[in-house]
Amino acid sequence: MICETILVKIYYGDVMIDGERIRQLRTQHGLSQGALGKGIGKDGQYVSKLERGILTSVTTDTLEQLAGALDCSTDYLLGRTDEPRLQPPAKRPRTRKAAPVA
Repeated sequence: MICETILVKIYYGDVMIDGERIRQLRTQHGLSQGALGKGIGKDGQYVSKLERGILTSVTTDTLEQLAGALDCSTDYLLGRTDEPRLQPPAKRPRTRKAAPVA
């Protein structure tokens, strides 16, 4: 039974999400649950259930919409990183100078 549940989640693209991080970002942005829900095409009850942990999995589309509305990375919402935004890769220092043009 557990294997079937995991397979269904993988097949349909559901992912586990951290509700506390949603609540924290939502309040930092000054959004109500209803406003965030409307921004992702859901209602306030849906957001409330995510934040309280009643709903722990969302589709990848919903995850992307949440990340966009909360201005954070999907990895942060999934608990894979502690940085809300993706850090751009550091630029490598230039090792050689171009040859002079005659």
